[in-house]
Amino acid sequence: MELWRQLNQAGLVPPGLGPPPQALREPPAVGRAGQTLISPGADTAGAREGLLWLWEELGHLGQVDIQLLGQLCSLGLEMGALREELFTFLEEDEESLIEEEEEEEEEEPEGKQKEGHLEASCSALRNQLPDFEMTI
Repeated sequence: MELWRQLNQAGLVPPGLGPPPQALREPPAVGRAGQTLISPGADTAGAREGLLWLWEELGHLGQVDIQLLGQLCSLGLEMGALREELFTFLEEDEESLIEEEEEEEEEEPEGKQKEGHLEASCSALRNQLPDFEMTI
């Protein structure tokens, strides 16, 4: 699956999580219901019809599973991009705060007290960022 590969290449797949199961990597097989063996009996037509319906529904569920996996992979890629943007924004914000602090230090000797507080708050904010992981 292409999206899974992209997610893996971006390093967004949690460690220890292997590839998706075979059933999700390949489109569901169609037409296997006719290969189902039915023992001869009084009501084989009804049983065969029930099995065909069940097989069809399982195929639909498989398609939904594949769609959901694709959507989860897309969401994971989007979250990774947003996380990078957030880190970039925080770095730029931190740089501007440092520049402001340096200007304030030149104006006031009290700037040293504020500097420690701002640096601590920036690093605390960075450490509190959510870790986006996807578990399937």
